[in-house]
Amino acid sequence: MIELLMALVVMAVLLAIGVPSFRTSIAGNRLSSSTNELVSALALARSEAVRRGNRITVCKSADGANCTTAGGWQQGWIVFTDGTRATAVATVDVGETVISRGQAVSAPVMITGNAGAQNFVSFAADGTVRTMAGALQAGVLRVCYPNSALGNERRARDIELLATGRLTLTTPGNVAVACPAP
Repeated sequence: MIELLMALVVMAVLLAIGVPSFRTSIAGNRLSSSTNELVSALALARSEAVRRGNRITVCKSADGANCTTAGGWQQGWIVFTDGTRATAVATVDVGETVISRGQAVSAPVMITGNAGAQNFVSFAADGTVRTMAGALQAGVLRVCYPNSALGNERRARDIELLATGRLTLTTPGNVAVACPAP
C-alpha cells in the first residue's frame, strides 16, 4: 500500500513539473505552424505572380471564396489571380481564379497587419508588392499567441514584407500578453 502511495506521489510531482513545459511547447508549435502557413501562402503568391506574369493577391477571407476587410487574418486567407484590380480593396472578380485557400488558424493565435498589410498583400508580375493603384507597398503581419505561457520575447513572429517582394521573419522583443500591434 505504501509503495502505491509513493508511486502516486512521484507521478504527481512529475506531472506538476512536466505539464507547464508541455503547454509552452504546444503554444510555440501553434505559433510556428501558423506563421509557416502564412509565409507559404505569401511565397506561393509571389512565385505564381512571376511565373504567370500576372498580379496575384493574398487577402484575408472568412469563407475561402471572397476577401473581407472585417476581422483578422486568423480567420483564413485566399491566394487568387487578380487581373482586374477593380477597387482599392482586393476582390475576387468574375474570371479570377482562387489558387489556394488558407484555413483558419487555431485559437488563440491572432494575425494582424499594419496599414501596408491590413487586408491584403498583392504581388505584381515582377514579384514586387504593390497597392491596387500600382504604388510600391511594404507591410508587417504579426502572428501572435496571446498567452502568458510564452515569454515576452517568444510570443510573436513578424512577417516583414519588403516592397521588393522579399519576406523576412523576425521575432519582436517585449511583446505584450494581449499581443496585437503592427
